[in-house]
Amino acid sequence: MILRTEISPEKKLQTIQHTDFISLIGSCFTQTIGEKLIENGFTTDINPFGIIYNPITISECIESICKKKFFENEDIVFAGDFWKAYSLHGDFKSGSKQELLEIINSRIEKSNQFIKKSRYLFITLGSSWVYIHNDTNRVMGNCHKLNPSLFTKRLLSIKEIVDSLTNSIDSFFSINVNSNSKIIITISPVRHWRDGYRENQISKSILHIATQEICKQNKKVEYFPSYEILMDDLRDYRFYSEDMLHPNKFAIDYIWEKFQQTYFNIKTIELCCRFEQLQKMKNHRPFNTENEAYREFVKKINSLEGELNSVKNQ
Repeated sequence: MILRTEISPEKKLQTIQHTDFISLIGSCFTQTIGEKLIENGFTTDINPFGIIYNPITISECIESICKKKFFENEDIVFAGDFWKAYSLHGDFKSGSKQELLEIINSRIEKSNQFIKKSRYLFITLGSSWVYIHNDTNRVMGNCHKLNPSLFTKRLLSIKEIVDSLTNSIDSFFSINVNSNSKIIITISPVRHWRDGYRENQISKSILHIATQEICKQNKKVEYFPSYEILMDDLRDYRFYSEDMLHPNKFAIDYIWEKFQQTYFNIKTIELCCRFEQLQKMKNHRPFNTENEAYREFVKKINSLEGELNSVKNQ
């Protein structure tokens, strides 16, 4: 008797290697996948502008990185006790306008050098709902807890999403040094409950249709079904965290396993297992850090780390 509908994405002919550079941008699910990649020994640049949910802001950030479009005074706003950027996460803040610009533009410079070498760009779309700043008519990446009367909330159209993402996708491929570089788009399975239960469904549906159109237009853009794996394959609240909105550790590990099956070959998976072993050793908390046994344990960690980094760069 079959009691669930398992989703098994098609194995990709071009697989991800440990030598590949991987850029990731988008919602909190991007952060989750990025952290799994790091734990498994990959070289990544995760959310250089912090967690971002809507496609317009994601596209703007990709454009800023690819074209080295540095931020200027009109790109930042005073919110509470700090200067912050309209399109960036609230983690980017400073009491000095000039200091904030230097922090942001330094990050753009760093990510520009990385994304040029990235064989993969991983994009996670979170929501089709956006907040428009009434005075500047700008789509906000983050409202920074400013007065709600300053913004107008509206739903993006499919065309707006397709057009904006297509521009940023073209920018990525135009500067990338890899002839076989690819973009992987996924839709976050995290539900935006504050928008409303029906509004969340409408929002995700628009993202699905827009993503389908983008993948049809460009064969170097692929879709990975994170959303479907949680919603249709797991499909049970025991796979959610306590807020009943985010996937829990089991669900994340399950989606990661499906990602491995889709994009990794056997050699890469075996190396991932060894990096996971290294991570467990690093996370071990000893009772006594002064004895000889602990010093030998640290030597083993350093030896294994050196060996794995050597292997992954071959």
